[in-house]
Amino acid sequence: GKGKGKGKDEYAKGKGKGKGKDAPKVVKVLDPPKKRKIESTEDGEEGSKSGKANASTKVAQKKEVTSLYTELINAGRERKAEEVVADILSVLSNRKEPLQDYSSKRIGSRVLQACLKWGSQEQRKQLLASLQEHLPLLATNRFGHVVVMKLFLYIAKTTAQRKPTEEEKKVQKQNLKQFMNAFRDKNISTIFFHRHGCKVINALYFSEHLPTQEKRQLLHQVFVPQTIALVKPELVGSKPLRGILSSEELSDTQKESILSHLGDLLDRAIDKELLAYDIVHLAFQTYCEFASAERLKDLAEKCIEGGPYLLSSRPGAEALLRLLGYCSAKQKKPFLKDLKGKYAALAMNTVDYLIPMRLCSIVDDTKALSDGMLSEWKAEMKELCFDKHGHKVLAWLLKPGDKHFFAPYELESLSLPAPTSLKEPEKRQQELLKAIRPSIQAVLLADPVKAMSSDSARELFIAYLDSEWDSQLVAALIAGCVKAADEEEMGALNTGVFVAGMLTLLRRESKSVDTDLALPFWQKVLSPRLEKAVTTRCSFIMSALLKRKGKVAEETLKTLKSKKRTVEQAVKAAKSSGAQVQGAQKLLDSLDGK
Repeated sequence: GKGKGKGKDEYAKGKGKGKGKDAPKVVKVLDPPKKRKIESTEDGEEGSKSGKANASTKVAQKKEVTSLYTELINAGRERKAEEVVADILSVLSNRKEPLQDYSSKRIGSRVLQACLKWGSQEQRKQLLASLQEHLPLLATNRFGHVVVMKLFLYIAKTTAQRKPTEEEKKVQKQNLKQFMNAFRDKNISTIFFHRHGCKVINALYFSEHLPTQEKRQLLHQVFVPQTIALVKPELVGSKPLRGILSSEELSDTQKESILSHLGDLLDRAIDKELLAYDIVHLAFQTYCEFASAERLKDLAEKCIEGGPYLLSSRPGAEALLRLLGYCSAKQKKPFLKDLKGKYAALAMNTVDYLIPMRLCSIVDDTKALSDGMLSEWKAEMKELCFDKHGHKVLAWLLKPGDKHFFAPYELESLSLPAPTSLKEPEKRQQELLKAIRPSIQAVLLADPVKAMSSDSARELFIAYLDSEWDSQLVAALIAGCVKAADEEEMGALNTGVFVAGMLTLLRRESKSVDTDLALPFWQKVLSPRLEKAVTTRCSFIMSALLKRKGKVAEETLKTLKSKKRTVEQAVKAAKSSGAQVQGAQKLLDSLDGK
């Protein structure tokens, strides 16, 4: 059997393989080596003293810098900030440790950031000169990359209190040129594909201080293959990336070369987990716009797990609109789960509101959407109805693809290919609408006049009635209008938004519009207050009623003719008091021909 041999002496402890009683015994253990004392010599004593002195000096310098840093960031300091910064830079210059190494440490990074913030332009320029050749390395450092971004920010700044002088502009331009020289050709690719470096490049590209030409040069060093940049330098320098790919100056082979390069770049960016940076989204946007269906399918499979990161920018959201169409049902499921708790915010976001609309158009699992996205919308339905973008998301469920409610850009974005969606669009819409329509109705019923007086909710109100006429909602609107009409100058009924909404509804050729809306509005709202209403924007609604056919037009015309003199006097009085009565005047002119 196997056994473990153990020696009694502490230096003989160990594990060995023996065989029971036959295992060899440790006969003798070597004594541990003894440390020899170093004999004292004059040189040894001097070396020892020198080491202690250096350590002492280093500690003293560290304490001095810390003390000065504390003074600098104190708002109640007695000395000028520039004097404190000068002392810090003086201490740092006497240290053996290079400034670039000091910048790469937590405390060093903070000290230099403070120096850049509170220092003078000359002191900032001094730091730029000291760190310039080390910027590429610092850009990929955990603490150094923050110094690089702050350095760029402060050397590019001019005074905000007044218009900068020509001399200040010249200095700013020189500083930027000196800084950007560190981010050329051989360095840029290494920096871009590092998580800290990419953050730096992202900050530079989206800075307001960097000229457009410099931004393009910075971006195209990474996004455009050198073979194309060398052959077409003017094209690459004068156009954005999408403009280059759509240019007729490039051959199909050259365009394919750029797309292939972008594809490899995106693969590497995904592998390095760089999807959180907006500059990467620009590559996604361009690639997705020009890539084939096969390439889009391949990219969607690779990046959909990080898809939510693309929602932080418009280019990213535009790329995601295309990629979602090529995601399988299995891939969409975790994506929907990642957005849990954020659906209402997305629907009201100026960048991302098209994403939930797209999901409503391509996701076949309507139960998952109802239980997740729609349930979150129900909890914040009122906000959505009155929101600039939220109302469009809801209107898409009511009237998908209707050009009266959606801009060409929205219609184009939402009609992108979606080969993985198998359910019939009409069936999908009806299933989703069944779940959400009662919640929309409840908000509109609560205050229909307020809804019709809101730019956003008005469009949703009209889309709701266009999708399916609701007599109950229209009756509530009439009742609300009666109350509003008793207010001064007809209250909310005298707003341009409300009148525009009413005119839109009155253009609908439907018997229900006459019986439920037009006739009751005339009989209950306008006719009993004719002299008051005619001098407001409601006169435009009266003109619209006259243009309808049947009983509505006849009754309106009859009442206006019988009270024409009274109406004319009311209009004349309103005009003399300075009121705008163009609508009333047009109404009276139309009566003369009838």
